[in-house]
Amino acid sequence: LGVGMLVDNSIVVIENTFRHLEQGEPVDQASVVGASEVGMAITASTLTTVIVFLPIVFATGIVAKLTTTMAVTVTIALLSSLFVALTIVPLFSSIFYRGKGSEMINKNAMREARFEGGRRLYRKILTDALKKRKYVLGGVVALFIISVAIIPFMKTEFLPESDQQSILLKVNLPVGTAIEETDRVISQAEKLFLQQPEVLVVSVEAGSSAEQNAMGAGGRMSLSGQHEGLIIVRLVPKEERKFSDKEILERVRKSLPVLTNVKFEQINMASSAITGAAAPVEIKIFGKDFELLKQLADNVVYKIRDVEGLRDVTHILTEGSPEHQFVLDRERASRLGLSIGQISDLVLTGTQGKVVNRYRDGKDEIDIKLIMAEEYRESLDEIKTLPLTSATGKNVYLSQVSDWQRGVGPLKITRENQLREVSVTANIIGRDLGSVIRDIRERLAGFEEQLPEGYFIEYGGDYEEMVDTFKILLAALAVAVLLIYMVMAAQFEHFLHPFVVMFTLPLALIGVVLSLLIAGQSISLVSLVGVIILAGVAVNNGIVMIDYMNQLIRRGVEKRKAVIEGAVTRLRPVLLTALTTILGVVPMALSRSSGSEIRSPMGVVMLGGLIVCTFLTLFIIPIMYSLFNKISFKDYQPDKSDQETT
Repeated sequence: LGVGMLVDNSIVVIENTFRHLEQGEPVDQASVVGASEVGMAITASTLTTVIVFLPIVFATGIVAKLTTTMAVTVTIALLSSLFVALTIVPLFSSIFYRGKGSEMINKNAMREARFEGGRRLYRKILTDALKKRKYVLGGVVALFIISVAIIPFMKTEFLPESDQQSILLKVNLPVGTAIEETDRVISQAEKLFLQQPEVLVVSVEAGSSAEQNAMGAGGRMSLSGQHEGLIIVRLVPKEERKFSDKEILERVRKSLPVLTNVKFEQINMASSAITGAAAPVEIKIFGKDFELLKQLADNVVYKIRDVEGLRDVTHILTEGSPEHQFVLDRERASRLGLSIGQISDLVLTGTQGKVVNRYRDGKDEIDIKLIMAEEYRESLDEIKTLPLTSATGKNVYLSQVSDWQRGVGPLKITRENQLREVSVTANIIGRDLGSVIRDIRERLAGFEEQLPEGYFIEYGGDYEEMVDTFKILLAALAVAVLLIYMVMAAQFEHFLHPFVVMFTLPLALIGVVLSLLIAGQSISLVSLVGVIILAGVAVNNGIVMIDYMNQLIRRGVEKRKAVIEGAVTRLRPVLLTALTTILGVVPMALSRSSGSEIRSPMGVVMLGGLIVCTFLTLFIIPIMYSLFNKISFKDYQPDKSDQETT
């Protein structure tokens, strides 16, 4: 990102120095004047590029994590390049050009002759554009409106979809399934994966004991019993295969035999690690009653299961583990003088244990835990005979104040903002997140209206992260634009002239939309960060151009001539600096190496934005400058003297 911009400041200084040498000025004077004449302009343009990083660096969450290192690196590099351009370059110019001025000028005259044709063509087109500026502006405004109108129909996602070198697949069978059956199903999938030419290694895990569950960290990769398994597939590097990880998984899915009550769920660990979301699509249903929540979740699964692009549609209450449910007889317990806390404490102590004291062994403290022996904990009859002492001092068995029944509990009970919540989750393949959520909202529109009082739906997962992050980035863009304005207002010492340069930002948006459409990219966190950086870079050429126009007017040059000559004179450095920056981001935009999916949208945005913005800036900046300064070109007729740069 920074490589292309590193030489921009030096290009402007050297080009301006050489222009003074061509006018016959001594080497020392040309070196000093060449740098000082553009010093403030390149300082302002560097600051506008650097200052846009401030709002995104001070943002919270993933935005700061992804941009801080890049921002610090580019900032240090550009400030260093500014220092070199204003100090080292003039020094080296005075040494290098000394005694070689006429020789260099003669050699450059041949190159100038080739470029002069393009300069004359630009002068002619620019003069015509200034005379017909209303039509030119109308065309540009129309392009801008069309670009804005296209945005709602573009693909949107939180992070660009990446082609990973591993596939993680969780296998779910009905609760109570023997581990041998779980292993048999997993082995079938394992054999199919091993038959794929892109697969290197397949690792599997079938089932999990209660002790392992108690020790595990949880999460989507944890196994909750013998009915679950995990398949981890290692693929060859991206450069050595024709198909993506999702395409390979789809191929295996189609080859798997149809198995009743068996579910395969892909786990995107890269996305989960960044966002913390359970899945790309997560529909949270809030309410009080778990049975009703399960019914509502079943209805949501049924309504959205055939939405195009959705895979692994499920909810966490699909099946629960068999359990003995303890039901307290409150009236009987009250007659015996037993409290709910006393009874629950006994049950928990007997079945799960309770720390009653600590034993100190040197510097270490060891908990002393009171719990029933394992053989008794596994016997319901033994648990029912746990003794209690009534208010009268009599022994009472637990079975005398409770009823026991077999049932099935939920796999997971979650609360959010003190409300019970059930999540319906799904993965996405072949579509963007934004369009999938729009389809889901349409499917659930009537369903949401009919929800009982106290029950409601929220959208979580990657979509929630995307909405929150987009709000942060749009606020950062607004702050960046304000900071850019402040820098330019200080540079031009004028409140209106910065608005002339700010008109390059809508021009950049035209290029952004066009480039994303051509590249088939979506609007994402990465592309929006690219837009913010582009805002700081896009104004640079306008600053250099307007600064020189102002200099010409202060020297007494007629205003219309100053506008044209300012643009024509700065044509070469504008094109050169734009070209170096564009070439710098080309590898980022076109890279197809492993992990390039995360960087590519930023390169595409900057590439398209800079190309379109640079071309249109050559005409829009002079037009807007003439409008803001009320300079009319209606009857303007250029003369021969206009062919010379003042």
